Amino acid sequence: MLHYAETHFRFPVSRLYRKEPVILIDAPFQVCPGAPCPVWLVVRNANRFPVYINEIYGEWKNANGQNISFTLPVQQQLNKAFHFEELEFQKPTGSLGLWLLKIFIKYKIGEKEQICERWNYPYLPPKTLAINFLKEQAPKPSGWIAGDTHVHSSYTSDSVEFGAGLSVLQKAAKSVGLDFVCITDHSYDLIGDKRFQKMKKEIANVETDNYPSLLAGEEISCGNSENQNVHLLAFGNENYVKGHGDGGRRWWNTKPDLPIQKAIEESKVFCFAAHPKLQMLFAEKFLLKRGHWSYKDLTENKISGIEFWNGFRGKDFYKGRELWIKCLLTGHKLLPLGGNDAHGDLNCYTAVKKPLWNLKCNNEHVFGQVRTVIPDTGKTPFSELPENLYITDGPALWIEKDNNDKFILHAKSTEDFGKFLSIAIFRGKDGAEKIEQIKIGDLLSYDFEINLDNNLYTRAECETCMGKFAMTAAVYSPPVV
Repeated sequence: MLHYAETHFRFPVSRLYRKEPVILIDAPFQVCPGAPCPVWLVVRNANRFPVYINEIYGEWKNANGQNISFTLPVQQQLNKAFHFEELEFQKPTGSLGLWLLKIFIKYKIGEKEQICERWNYPYLPPKTLAINFLKEQAPKPSGWIAGDTHVHSSYTSDSVEFGAGLSVLQKAAKSVGLDFVCITDHSYDLIGDKRFQKMKKEIANVETDNYPSLLAGEEISCGNSENQNVHLLAFGNENYVKGHGDGGRRWWNTKPDLPIQKAIEESKVFCFAAHPKLQMLFAEKFLLKRGHWSYKDLTENKISGIEFWNGFRGKDFYKGRELWIKCLLTGHKLLPLGGNDAHGDLNCYTAVKKPLWNLKCNNEHVFGQVRTVIPDTGKTPFSELPENLYITDGPALWIEKDNNDKFILHAKSTEDFGKFLSIAIFRGKDGAEKIEQIKIGDLLSYDFEINLDNNLYTRAECETCMGKFAMTAAVYSPPVV
């Protein structure tokens, strides 16, 4: 919780504290062909610090020198805890590629008039909105669906963090090319079953015609083998699962409410380890008793998979993937998951760099950027455990059996994500993985026949010239009869 950009938290004093609401403009990082390009004004905590928005103005620009200027005389008094308003103004049409949106907000608190660019976060330079209008739909196999498996809505709301409104997430999901979104708000923010059921009801009432589906779930705080707080993703659970250990609301008691296996049993659904090797601040470990997932935690509980790709490929990713491979090599069939842990971060991610002192901005946890792609069974995603999937931030990479019982590795990209730089096959056997680099040319699409032989499992990874990445789940060799 100490990571999130917040200007209303003092403990005991904060350089970031301001007597004004959080004000920002947000928009999806990419827009698929034929999809809308929504831009939102987001205001939080105006119930504590009422604000009058006078005007919003700015300019679109692209690399070809095109520009579109606009002015919106908003003139609106805001006084609610959360406010998400879609802005209507001229947007790029017909010209694809990257557009930059430089945008300013004129606002007044009391009698004081102010102007901010993009947001009013203190000591954080504004970052221009960058929106990529794709030339083609993001590649994926026919009959498969893509989703973000770790998303926080406005039901995640406490003194230091918040998410986006459910209707905002659904519309943004359509823009970036998602088919489903797993809403996984913190168990310590949902508080109890009454609020959880309210969230489920609101999700059920969100418009669904021609829109991606929203799946109600939960990010459950539970106890690992060392009695430290770790997070567990549950999708589609009917009832709330208690987990307040690291919520920061009971500082005298950070003990996990439930051990991992008990939390899984109470959820009554397939569960996944969230960000198993998350890099944490010392304060989180010390004050909130947060810990990491271990090999023991993953193999001695009924875990269905690991979300080790959590928005970006940093230390978290590589250490998490290493842990996943260790489990695979010892015969534990765990699925890999890709999600973003986005807290309303549609275009970039703002966070605390040094607690109570300064903020940072990067592209690490952007909604819809990393996705999990699974076969469409016509049922609710993850109501059954997928037998096959891949995770990606751009290209498609999957292994499937054809009509002749041969296994084919498919790799597909587009101009938007770049041509393939490398494709590799990994074969697990005798406690180690062997790597086979596949020779590739200057193409956007490949199909390779692969032999599983007598390996324990086979999996694949690829990367494009634009740094986009994808990896498959492990495919297991059929038993020898």
